[in-house]
Amino acid sequence: MKLNKKALVAVTAGLLLAGMTVMAEDAPTYNLEEIIIQADSVSKDNADTTVSVKTVSPGKAATIPELLRSSAGIDVHQRAIAGDNQDSTIKLRGFDARRYTILLNGRQINSAGVMGGQYVDWTTIPLNTVEKIQIIKGGKSAAHGNTLGGVINIITRDKGINGGEINILSGSNGRYDYLFNYSGSAGKLDFNVIANKTGADAYLRNNDYDAKQFGLRMNYDIDGKNSISAGVNRTEAKRGYILENKAGNYDPGYPVSDGESLSPAPSFSPSIPSYPLNPGAYWEKDNTYYDFAYRHKTETGFWQIDYWKNNEKRREVNYNAAGTAVDMDRTIVSDKSDNIGFSGQTKVSGHTIGYGSEYKRLRYGYGYYDIRPVGSIDQIYPSQKIDLWGAYVDDSWKLNGRWSAYFGLRYDHLSASQDDSRATAMRDYDADSLSPKLSLSFRNNDTTNTFISVNRLWRSPSMAEYYWWSQNYNAAVKAGNVNPGYQQQLKPEKGYSYETGIEKKISEKYSTKVTFFYQDIDDYINFQHSFPFFCYNIDQAKVWGAEWENVLKMDDSNRIILNYTNQHTSKSGAIRPDAGMVNELDYSPQHKASLAYQYDARPWQVRYSVNFTGQQKAWYNSAVSTISSYTVHNLAIVRELDKTRNISFYVDNIFDKQYVEQLGYPMPGRAYYVSLTQKI
Repeated sequence: MKLNKKALVAVTAGLLLAGMTVMAEDAPTYNLEEIIIQADSVSKDNADTTVSVKTVSPGKAATIPELLRSSAGIDVHQRAIAGDNQDSTIKLRGFDARRYTILLNGRQINSAGVMGGQYVDWTTIPLNTVEKIQIIKGGKSAAHGNTLGGVINIITRDKGINGGEINILSGSNGRYDYLFNYSGSAGKLDFNVIANKTGADAYLRNNDYDAKQFGLRMNYDIDGKNSISAGVNRTEAKRGYILENKAGNYDPGYPVSDGESLSPAPSFSPSIPSYPLNPGAYWEKDNTYYDFAYRHKTETGFWQIDYWKNNEKRREVNYNAAGTAVDMDRTIVSDKSDNIGFSGQTKVSGHTIGYGSEYKRLRYGYGYYDIRPVGSIDQIYPSQKIDLWGAYVDDSWKLNGRWSAYFGLRYDHLSASQDDSRATAMRDYDADSLSPKLSLSFRNNDTTNTFISVNRLWRSPSMAEYYWWSQNYNAAVKAGNVNPGYQQQLKPEKGYSYETGIEKKISEKYSTKVTFFYQDIDDYINFQHSFPFFCYNIDQAKVWGAEWENVLKMDDSNRIILNYTNQHTSKSGAIRPDAGMVNELDYSPQHKASLAYQYDARPWQVRYSVNFTGQQKAWYNSAVSTISSYTVHNLAIVRELDKTRNISFYVDNIFDKQYVEQLGYPMPGRAYYVSLTQKI
């Protein structure tokens, strides 16, 4: 499938013209049973997909990647069953987490990075309070800047009657969950408190995982028009590094796999591209999120001021080759970012006007090396800082009984420079952009909507990309490798996204949606957080394809969901594979499909899902390697014991399929879990 701009315009015109002879009333909004589509493509948040947690995974506090695995346009690439925190764990329309935004109740949780490397830690999200996940695909929302792939907004339950639940889960590979949450109210005050402990044994060698989590959210309604809310969420996690398990260094108790390495190398061995890890090596991290908001309701809308802050501390420990004594203990620079924002919305003569601005400071903390048995200590100073400022205005309105529109305009500005004068020198960096957004929706008839969206895209370099571009700017050759970005200015990524499609309610039982998308990115930043850390622009990257989403409600108890994604990627201008393949994006399957059966009739709930991932390619061990297609079947059965208790049984990978999501790291075989939920 090859889609160009002219073809896209032709398809769009055909879809729009096809419905112009049909008389209709207001544009419809139907939710496809809380799982797939919010059909009004010009709503305030422009949500394409809404995933209801209780519908998709009743009784089980699954990970965010598990919850999103069946969604169209989402690819999951895990190395480990717990605690994986790469920026490529979830891809949104072919882009990793550097190129889309992750929000928790509207506040960003993409971390600034660790030692120059950005990542997303999905373990910091309080799963037992997640209500739904909204996905905005592409850069169609002016409220969210500096993104190509879109937005994943994870929404928790902040209010509720007095009550909560305790959930206990136990299963294969030592997996356990002890989860507690309670919501209550006292007069004008609503609150929610959580206390969780989760973990798993090492399925891959040395890769055990344990985490504790505590959280509190409060909302106080001052007088009906004014309210304040505040929250704190703390996660304490410890995870063993995956150790290589191959001939010459093999433990038969674990599958054959590649290992991880410390990156960058410790300061006492700067010439080593990757530092070898030994038995017992681990990282541990304390992460605390704070957020505060003041909201004022007006006669026609609201305005709000909010603030959030990340406070993270990460420690890495390695042992000697025998695994008997510590030889390195370092506290590394990690995320100390914060953000203050102002936003609002008002309705005027059929228009819904949104507006806002934000100032974000990406910062690292301080760290140190403790090298043993030598005993030397090296201080680590934060090298760089980035300031991001953005502002937007948008308008959603109905032009007439059949046409609706969304128009947005966003301005983004980035400035970056050295942070601590004792750290390594950094090149100053400054960039900005103005990004218009336009979406149109046409109501063909009572059951059909056609839509089109054209959006300007812009993304500035991440902390990791900025750091390594600056460090290698004057390095023509590094460890025998020619630097393609030698003395070249690093440009922000920019381009356009195009989207069109049709959604139709075929009958009271069956709804469907087809979307075609095309994203064309100039000055694509070619970078991978691995030696020799070259970061430079290539000419172009493109992502295009189609998504087909369906819900069939057979009766009040039985429902079938089918999603299919066809996706293609290309790169041009890459002359070396230091950031993956030179002609397309790594880990981008052309075909992905999911089929789910859902049964709901008290006291039983049943979920059976089949997920197919097509063949995909990636740069691996100095060559282009292929991951064969695979299909995984999962089953969940929930039995309500009484009004306050239920018991659940799960089987993941029913047919014990042997497969990998990332080359070198096999996924587990068949796994069993049992959980008990008690309402309090």
